Amino acid sequence: MKIDSSNTSQIAALQEAAQQRAAQAESQTPGTTNGPQATTSVTGGSNSTVSLSALSTDLRTSSSADIDTAKVAAIKASIADGSYKADSSKIADGILSSASELLKTQSPPTGG
Repeated sequence: MKIDSSNTSQIAALQEAAQQRAAQAESQTPGTTNGPQATTSVTGGSNSTVSLSALSTDLRTSSSADIDTAKVAAIKASIADGSYKADSSKIADGILSSASELLKTQSPPTGG
């Protein structure tokens, strides 16, 4: 399993989608803020408004799509009943592969 820390293209796509939605929302209802709003009553009787951007909404919804909840549940069940078998060679291969890629991306030291 490889852990990819370069999600810049995904973040850029989410930001672009958020900007498009924000522009669309402004053109449909001028004078309102972008994203969902929640108004809560405080003990003193005053109201506070919380406004979330469209980007934050996209990030919350897209992160759940990265996880296969059925697979996670199956693994949890197999751990609980003692039938889960970890393949140590696959784990070792993954660690070595990740370490190799990290070493390749690091720039060589400058100077002497």
